[in-house]
Amino acid sequence: MFPVLIEDDIVIIKKQDNFENGDIVVALINGDEATIKKGKKNDTSILLQPLNTNYEPLIFSKEEMKSIPVTIIGIVKQLKREF
Repeated sequence: MFPVLIEDDIVIIKKQDNFENGDIVVALINGDEATIKKGKKNDTSILLQPLNTNYEPLIFSKEEMKSIPVTIIGIVKQLKREF
């Protein structure tokens, strides 16, 4: 079961530049676009899997992470929602 994020949700982030496979990560892409995705990594690349199945995963090689750049800001620790 994946968390469902909707507009106006509040997420609590633990600031860190690394993650474990399966963590929900916050990544900054190209210096100005932040995204929240499930992270998976191996020796040569990272995969950012959307929580919404209507979107395609983002895959970045180690070289692309430096050149674009793609920066891991932290991992999601908590979701808060008001009704």
